[in-house]
Amino acid sequence: MHLQPIDAGAYTVYIRPVNARLLIRRIVILGGLFLAGVLVFNYIVMPSLVHQRGAVIVPDLRNASEAEATQSLSRLGLSMRIERSEYDTQVPAGFIVSQSPRASDSLKPGRSVAVVVSLGTRVRLVPEIRGMTLRQSRSVLEHSGLEVGRVARVLHTGDGRERVVATRPPVGDEVREGESIDMVISAPGAANTYLMPDLSAQDLFFVREHLEGLGFRIASVRYEPREGVFPNTIIDQRPRAGDRIREGESIELVASSSR
Repeated sequence: MHLQPIDAGAYTVYIRPVNARLLIRRIVILGGLFLAGVLVFNYIVMPSLVHQRGAVIVPDLRNASEAEATQSLSRLGLSMRIERSEYDTQVPAGFIVSQSPRASDSLKPGRSVAVVVSLGTRVRLVPEIRGMTLRQSRSVLEHSGLEVGRVARVLHTGDGRERVVATRPPVGDEVREGESIDMVISAPGAANTYLMPDLSAQDLFFVREHLEGLGFRIASVRYEPREGVFPNTIIDQRPRAGDRIREGESIELVASSSR
Protein backbone atom coordinates (compact mmCIF):
# COMPACT_ATOMS: atom_id res chain seq x y z
CA MET A 1 0.00 0.00 0.00
CA HIS A 2 1.42 3.39 -1.08
CA LEU A 3 1.08 6.68 0.77
CA GLN A 4 -0.55 9.53 -1.21
CA PRO A 5 1.02 13.00 -0.78
CA ILE A 6 -1.19 16.03 -0.19
CA ASP A 7 0.15 19.55 -0.51
CA ALA A 8 -0.48 21.52 2.70
CA GLY A 9 1.35 24.73 2.05
CA ALA A 10 4.80 24.57 3.49
CA TYR A 11 4.33 20.90 4.44
CA THR A 12 3.56 17.79 2.49
CA VAL A 13 1.19 15.37 4.32
CA TYR A 14 1.06 11.70 3.41
CA ILE A 15 -2.25 9.86 3.97
CA ARG A 16 -2.58 6.06 4.00
CA PRO A 17 -5.62 4.90 2.06
CA VAL A 18 -8.24 2.99 4.09
CA ASN A 19 -8.40 -0.81 3.59
CA ALA A 20 -12.12 -1.58 3.75
CA ARG A 21 -11.75 -5.36 4.22
CA LEU A 22 -9.30 -4.91 7.14
CA LEU A 23 -11.64 -2.41 8.81
CA ILE A 24 -14.62 -4.75 8.49
CA ARG A 25 -12.60 -7.65 9.91
CA ARG A 26 -11.62 -5.63 12.98
CA ILE A 27 -15.21 -4.55 13.56
CA VAL A 28 -16.40 -8.16 13.33
CA ILE A 29 -13.73 -9.33 15.80
CA LEU A 30 -14.56 -6.59 18.32
CA GLY A 31 -18.24 -7.33 17.98
CA GLY A 32 -17.62 -11.03 18.57
CA LEU A 33 -15.57 -10.35 21.68
CA PHE A 34 -18.29 -8.06 23.06
CA LEU A 35 -20.98 -10.68 22.40
CA ALA A 36 -18.85 -13.41 24.07
CA GLY A 37 -18.38 -11.19 27.14
CA VAL A 38 -22.12 -10.63 27.38
CA LEU A 39 -22.82 -14.36 27.16
CA VAL A 40 -20.21 -15.21 29.83
CA PHE A 41 -21.61 -12.59 32.19
CA ASN A 42 -25.23 -13.68 31.68
CA TYR A 43 -24.76 -17.45 31.84
CA ILE A 44 -21.75 -17.89 34.15
CA VAL A 45 -21.02 -14.85 36.30
CA MET A 46 -24.58 -13.84 37.11
CA PRO A 47 -25.80 -17.39 38.06
CA SER A 48 -22.74 -17.74 40.26
CA LEU A 49 -23.48 -14.46 42.04
CA VAL A 50 -27.12 -15.39 42.48
CA HIS A 51 -26.16 -18.82 43.83
CA GLN A 52 -23.74 -17.30 46.36
CA ARG A 53 -26.37 -14.88 47.58
CA GLY A 54 -28.69 -17.80 48.35
CA ALA A 55 -26.02 -19.89 50.13
CA VAL A 56 -24.52 -19.81 53.62
CA ILE A 57 -21.00 -20.52 54.86
CA VAL A 58 -20.66 -23.82 56.74
CA PRO A 59 -19.22 -23.23 60.25
CA ASP A 60 -16.39 -25.25 61.80
CA LEU A 61 -18.09 -27.88 63.97
CA ARG A 62 -14.99 -29.84 65.02
CA ASN A 63 -14.55 -30.26 68.80
CA ALA A 64 -18.06 -28.88 69.38
CA SER A 65 -20.66 -30.91 71.26
CA GLU A 66 -23.66 -32.34 69.39
CA ALA A 67 -25.93 -29.72 70.99
CA GLU A 68 -23.59 -26.83 70.11
CA ALA A 69 -23.22 -28.06 66.52
CA THR A 70 -26.99 -28.44 66.09
CA GLN A 71 -27.61 -24.89 67.38
CA SER A 72 -24.90 -23.39 65.14
CA LEU A 73 -26.36 -25.02 62.04
CA SER A 74 -29.96 -24.23 62.99
CA ARG A 75 -29.19 -20.51 63.15
CA LEU A 76 -28.00 -20.72 59.53
CA GLY A 77 -30.99 -22.71 58.33
CA LEU A 78 -29.01 -25.95 58.11
CA SER A 79 -29.43 -29.30 59.85
CA MET A 80 -27.00 -31.91 61.20
CA ARG A 81 -26.87 -35.57 60.20
CA ILE A 82 -24.76 -38.04 62.20
CA GLU A 83 -22.97 -40.18 59.63
CA ARG A 84 -21.31 -42.49 62.16
CA SER A 85 -19.66 -42.66 65.58
CA GLU A 86 -16.09 -43.79 66.21
CA TYR A 87 -13.57 -44.02 69.05
CA ASP A 88 -11.09 -41.17 69.29
CA THR A 89 -8.40 -40.63 71.91
CA GLN A 90 -8.22 -36.86 71.28
CA VAL A 91 -11.91 -35.87 71.13
CA PRO A 92 -14.21 -36.46 74.15
CA ALA A 93 -17.32 -38.59 73.75
CA GLY A 94 -20.28 -36.71 72.22
CA PHE A 95 -18.12 -34.14 70.41
CA ILE A 96 -17.62 -33.72 66.66
CA VAL A 97 -14.55 -35.36 65.09
CA SER A 98 -15.05 -34.33 61.44
CA GLN A 99 -17.67 -32.93 59.07
CA SER A 100 -18.77 -32.84 55.43
CA PRO A 101 -18.99 -30.30 53.78
CA ARG A 102 -15.89 -28.81 55.37
CA ALA A 103 -15.81 -25.54 57.27
CA SER A 104 -15.99 -22.40 55.05
CA ASP A 105 -17.69 -24.29 52.19
CA SER A 106 -20.98 -22.80 50.92
CA LEU A 107 -24.28 -24.65 51.26
CA LYS A 108 -27.90 -23.82 50.44
CA PRO A 109 -30.28 -23.36 53.39
CA GLY A 110 -32.26 -26.47 54.18
CA ARG A 111 -29.34 -28.79 53.42
CA SER A 112 -27.63 -30.96 56.06
CA VAL A 113 -24.05 -31.30 57.26
CA ALA A 114 -22.84 -34.87 57.88
CA VAL A 115 -20.70 -35.29 61.00
CA VAL A 116 -18.68 -38.02 62.73
CA VAL A 117 -19.25 -38.09 66.50
CA SER A 118 -16.60 -39.29 68.96
CA LEU A 119 -17.24 -42.22 71.29
CA GLY A 120 -14.26 -41.12 73.37
CA THR A 121 -11.40 -43.42 74.28
CA ARG A 122 -12.18 -47.13 74.08
CA VAL A 123 -12.26 -48.87 77.48
CA ARG A 124 -10.45 -52.18 77.92
CA LEU A 125 -10.24 -54.73 80.75
CA VAL A 126 -6.83 -55.71 82.08
CA PRO A 127 -6.54 -59.33 80.86
CA GLU A 128 -5.53 -62.27 83.01
CA ILE A 129 -1.78 -62.58 82.48
CA ARG A 130 -0.74 -63.91 85.88
CA GLY A 131 1.37 -67.05 85.48
CA MET A 132 2.51 -66.07 81.97
CA THR A 133 6.05 -65.27 80.89
CA LEU A 134 6.96 -61.70 80.04
CA ARG A 135 6.88 -62.52 76.34
CA GLN A 136 3.44 -64.13 76.58
CA SER A 137 2.00 -61.31 78.68
CA ARG A 138 3.38 -58.68 76.29
CA SER A 139 1.63 -60.39 73.37
CA VAL A 140 -1.68 -60.61 75.27
CA LEU A 141 -1.54 -56.96 76.34
CA GLU A 142 -0.76 -55.72 72.83
CA HIS A 143 -3.61 -57.82 71.43
CA SER A 144 -5.91 -56.14 73.99
CA GLY A 145 -4.83 -52.65 72.89
CA LEU A 146 -2.66 -52.09 75.98
CA GLU A 147 1.05 -51.52 76.51
CA VAL A 148 3.67 -52.95 78.86
CA GLY A 149 4.66 -50.46 81.54
CA ARG A 150 7.27 -50.86 84.24
CA VAL A 151 8.47 -54.39 84.96
CA ALA A 152 9.71 -55.26 88.47
CA ARG A 153 11.38 -58.61 89.13
CA VAL A 154 11.19 -60.44 92.43
CA LEU A 155 13.75 -63.21 92.92
CA HIS A 156 12.71 -66.62 94.23
CA THR A 157 14.25 -70.06 94.69
CA GLY A 158 11.44 -72.07 93.08
CA ASP A 159 11.20 -73.99 89.83
CA GLY A 160 13.29 -71.54 87.83
CA ARG A 161 10.41 -70.38 85.64
CA GLU A 162 9.90 -66.64 85.22
CA ARG A 163 6.23 -65.64 85.44
CA VAL A 164 3.94 -62.69 86.11
CA VAL A 165 2.65 -62.64 89.69
CA ALA A 166 0.86 -59.26 89.83
CA THR A 167 -0.21 -56.31 87.70
CA ARG A 168 -1.02 -52.67 88.29
CA PRO A 169 -3.87 -51.89 87.63
CA PRO A 170 -5.12 -55.30 88.80
CA VAL A 171 -6.52 -57.92 86.44
CA GLY A 172 -10.15 -57.15 85.51
CA ASP A 173 -9.95 -53.38 86.07
CA GLU A 174 -11.18 -51.03 83.35
CA VAL A 175 -8.47 -48.95 81.67
CA ARG A 176 -8.30 -46.71 78.62
CA GLU A 177 -7.06 -48.20 75.37
CA GLY A 178 -3.31 -47.66 75.01
CA GLU A 179 -2.71 -47.42 78.76
CA SER A 180 0.42 -49.02 80.23
CA ILE A 181 0.17 -52.00 82.59
CA ASP A 182 2.93 -52.44 85.19
CA MET A 183 3.93 -56.00 86.06
CA VAL A 184 5.70 -57.80 88.89
CA ILE A 185 7.56 -60.86 87.66
CA SER A 186 8.83 -63.69 89.82
CA ALA A 187 12.27 -64.70 88.56
CA PRO A 188 14.66 -67.46 89.70
CA GLY A 189 17.53 -66.48 91.96
CA ALA A 190 18.41 -65.65 95.53
CA ALA A 191 16.58 -62.60 96.82
CA ASN A 192 18.62 -59.73 98.21
CA THR A 193 18.19 -58.84 101.88
CA TYR A 194 17.91 -55.27 103.12
CA LEU A 195 17.56 -53.43 106.41
CA MET A 196 14.14 -51.82 106.64
CA PRO A 197 14.52 -48.02 106.73
CA ASP A 198 12.55 -45.70 109.00
CA LEU A 199 9.65 -44.40 106.88
CA SER A 200 7.92 -42.35 109.58
CA ALA A 201 7.11 -38.69 108.83
CA GLN A 202 7.57 -39.27 105.08
CA ASP A 203 4.99 -38.75 102.35
CA LEU A 204 2.99 -41.91 101.67
CA PHE A 205 2.78 -41.57 97.88
CA PHE A 206 6.49 -40.81 97.46
CA VAL A 207 7.49 -43.78 99.65
CA ARG A 208 5.05 -46.12 97.93
CA GLU A 209 6.32 -45.29 94.46
CA HIS A 210 9.95 -45.60 95.57
CA LEU A 211 9.49 -48.99 97.28
CA GLU A 212 7.47 -50.47 94.42
CA GLY A 213 10.15 -49.27 92.02
CA LEU A 214 12.65 -51.31 94.03
CA GLY A 215 10.50 -54.43 93.69
CA PHE A 216 8.74 -54.38 97.06
CA ARG A 217 4.98 -54.76 97.39
CA ILE A 218 2.79 -52.53 99.56
CA ALA A 219 0.38 -55.09 100.97
CA SER A 220 -1.91 -52.61 102.72
CA VAL A 221 -2.25 -48.98 103.80
CA ARG A 222 -4.35 -48.15 106.84
CA TYR A 223 -5.36 -44.60 107.76
CA GLU A 224 -5.61 -43.26 111.31
CA PRO A 225 -6.34 -39.71 112.52
CA ARG A 226 -3.31 -38.03 114.07
CA GLU A 227 -3.39 -34.54 115.60
CA GLY A 228 -0.90 -32.05 114.14
CA VAL A 229 0.23 -34.36 111.32
CA PHE A 230 -0.35 -33.62 107.66
CA PRO A 231 -2.65 -36.07 105.85
CA ASN A 232 -0.96 -38.98 104.02
CA THR A 233 2.07 -38.88 106.30
CA ILE A 234 3.44 -42.29 107.39
CA ILE A 235 3.07 -42.81 111.14
CA ASP A 236 3.74 -46.58 111.43
CA GLN A 237 5.12 -49.50 109.42
CA ARG A 238 5.60 -53.26 109.27
CA PRO A 239 8.39 -54.51 109.22
CA ARG A 240 9.81 -52.11 111.78
CA ALA A 241 12.77 -49.86 111.06
CA GLY A 242 15.97 -51.91 111.33
CA ASP A 243 14.30 -55.29 110.63
CA ARG A 244 15.65 -57.39 107.77
CA ILE A 245 13.45 -57.67 104.67
CA ARG A 246 14.02 -59.67 101.52
CA GLU A 247 13.52 -58.18 98.07
CA GLY A 248 9.94 -58.69 96.93
CA GLU A 249 8.43 -59.06 100.39
CA SER A 250 5.32 -57.08 101.29
CA ILE A 251 5.20 -53.99 103.49
CA GLU A 252 2.30 -52.65 105.56
CA LEU A 253 1.96 -48.93 106.21
CA VAL A 254 -0.15 -46.72 108.47
CA ALA A 255 -0.75 -43.11 107.35
CA SER A 256 -2.44 -40.09 108.89
CA SER A 257 -5.89 -39.19 107.62
CA SER A 258 -7.55 -35.81 107.24
CA ARG A 259 -10.28 -34.91 109.72
